[in-house]
Amino acid sequence: MVLLQNVSVRRAFLEEQVFVISWGMFVGLITLLFLGVIAAPLFRFWGAYGLANFLYRFYHLTCHQLSSRSWFILWEKLGVCVRCFATYLALIPAAAALFIRPLREWLARRPFSKFVLPIFLGLLSPIAIDGLLQLLTPWESVGFLRFITGGLAGIGTGVFLGYLVLRLAERIEASLR
Repeated sequence: MVLLQNVSVRRAFLEEQVFVISWGMFVGLITLLFLGVIAAPLFRFWGAYGLANFLYRFYHLTCHQLSSRSWFILWEKLGVCVRCFATYLALIPAAAALFIRPLREWLARRPFSKFVLPIFLGLLSPIAIDGLLQLLTPWESVGFLRFITGGLAGIGTGVFLGYLVLRLAERIEASLR
């Protein structure tokens, strides 16, 4: 009986290890992406133009980086616009929240197509609506609205990516059994 308990304790520990490693890498990557947004203007301010230019070019792959839609640190614009900044910022707590076991287990029991995907798309829809309004009308959203819509998108993306990381960790755990 004691041997069976030791085996189940070891298996549970191994499964928890797989999750912690995969989730830690996920949250670490998101945090690095966010820190790069802040590092770009700081590097430029400190005269490290090579690093700053690399970061600005990297973030330009996903963001327009318009000065009129960006915030500034030390008279240098962030690596991304306000909306993208809020998305990266909201990703961190959204992803980190799933370290809480009951929340993680609750999300893992939800079906992707009936729960995760609708939440993801629902939280992305304010950006789509705002973007379409700006494209089709004279409407120009303000920084606060951009921040809110970006934050909602970050939360939705955190849930979406978090669910995928949970599934990946489950597959790795299953292959170790």
